[in-house]
Order: sequence, then C-alpha cells, then structure tokens
Amino acid sequence: MKAVVELSERTLAFLTTQRLAPTPANYRLAFHCLDGSRAELRHAVDGLCDGGIRLTQAQADELYESFFGSAAAAISTEAFEEGEELRHQALKLADLAASASAATSEFSRELTAHQPAIATADVAALQQIFSITIERANRSERELVATTQEVARLRQQLEAVQGDAQRDALTGLPNRRGIDEHLATLLNESPTVTLAICDIDHFKRYNDRYGHAVGDRVLKTVANSLSESVAPHFVGRWGGEEFIIATSLPVDATAGLVEHAKAQLAQRHFKLRENDEPLGRITFSAGVAKADPANLDATMASADALLYRAKGAGRDCVLAA
Repeated sequence: MKAVVELSERTLAFLTTQRLAPTPANYRLAFHCLDGSRAELRHAVDGLCDGGIRLTQAQADELYESFFGSAAAAISTEAFEEGEELRHQALKLADLAASASAATSEFSRELTAHQPAIATADVAALQQIFSITIERANRSERELVATTQEVARLRQQLEAVQGDAQRDALTGLPNRRGIDEHLATLLNESPTVTLAICDIDHFKRYNDRYGHAVGDRVLKTVANSLSESVAPHFVGRWGGEEFIIATSLPVDATAGLVEHAKAQLAQRHFKLRENDEPLGRITFSAGVAKADPANLDATMASADALLYRAKGAGRDCVLAA
C-alpha cells in the first residue's frame, strides 16, 4: 500500500513538473511511465524530455494514443462508469423513498391495529409502538442521508469528468467539443451570433527557436489575455495556435472587441523566465463573420478565409465580413 501511495505522489509530482493537467489520461500515462511496467513508454518520455525539455500536451496525447488508445475514449469510459454508478445510486435512492413510504403505511396499519390499546391508554403498548417507529424512521433517515450524499458526490465527479472532456488541458479553455456545445446554446438563445477565428502570428518561430515549453507558455498567455479582454464573451481553443471568440454582438462590434483584445496583447512585453531574454510583441490575426445557424460550417469557412486574408495583408490584422 505504501509503495502505491509513493508512486501516486511521484506521478502527481511528475505532472506538476511537466505542467500537465492531472486528467485521467495524463495520470495514467505518467503512472505507467514511472512504475516500470512500460519500458518503451519510459524510453519515449525520456527521449522527449532530454535536456530538461517539458512534455507538451500534444506530445502526451500522442504517447497516450500510441500506448493506451484514444485519450478521449478514456474520458468517455470514465464518464460512462461514473454515469452508471450515479444511475445505480439514484435507483437506490428511489428504493429508499419507497421503503420510507412503506414504513409510513406500516405505521398506519400498526396504529389501526393498536387502536384498542390506545383507547384504553395502555402506556406499555404505546411505548412499544413509538419505539419501533422511531427506530425505523431513524434507520431510514440515516440510509437516505448517506445515499443522498453519495449521489451528490458522484454527480460532482461525473460533471468533473465531462468537464475534462470539453476543456483544453493546456489553456483551460473549452476545446472543440466545448466550443460546439456553447455555440449550439448561443445560436438557440440569441438572434445574433458572431464568430472570430484568431491565429497567433509566427507561432512556429517560438517553438523552433525556444522549444515547445515556451510555445506552450505563449499559448497560455494568449488564452488568458483573450479571456480577460473580451469578457464576458466566450473564448475557446480551436486547436494549435487558433482560438475562437463567440459573441451575441453584431459583426462590427465584435470586430472592434477583437481589435481591442489584439491591442491589449500587443502592449505587453514578454521575457523568458530562464534568462530574461525578450520575446518581443505577441500578435495575432483574425477573421470575423456573422454566424448562419443553418450552416455553421460555412460561417467557419468564411471566418477562416478572412483570417488568411489578414495573414496575407501583413498579419497583426483583423478583417470582418
């Protein structure tokens, strides 16, 4: 038992050092990397981390898929298991409610059966009735409270697992699945929806020159800056260095909001934490288009085309339809 606890602590320490979120897939990857059961996995991780380089989430996902299958499938399996357990506890709760109802009916029958004793004020009989009833009520209440607490705990776990499936592990923003769900809700609730696709300019240079660890920091920085600048509007990570902004504002207002976010990011000066070397300005380009609820793919294609026109116009640019 002690060895397992120590290995779990080493696993969490590894994820912290690598700056990987402790998702079920990442934890399983790190655990088997450290427990000695997967020599090839350990060799692959050591090769990627040679020289003190941290694993990126993309590399972790690739390793997981190579050795264990799809990370998304792992999350889906866990969500299914949590859902089944929650269903089981809900049925148990229903059984307890039925038992409580049956106990009430039984109490009513016992009262009817003991009417003569009650009428003649037989104290001993009354005490017996109430003692039995109180004990049954207390037992039912304890079981009901315990099951209710278990249902609440399982619901929280299920929500956490489902949340992991819709959230980008690196930036904490909604991923494609989370974006799709939010857009479906927004399109259903708002008569006007506008989308912006934002792409970090020259992002490959950060990875090529400084390594993926710095590239990951740039992604997190842009994610945080966008979230702060366009709040309370929605921001998600579409993939790679691309982000999605969704608003219920008209196109021109959304374009202005994206321009503001771009200016806020460009005003900041970034340095490498290791040696204070300046990274320079971080900029992005964006394409903004009004959403067509009947054809969201066409909307994305329109915004994407505007984005690439912005790139061709010299980058650090926002274009709207």
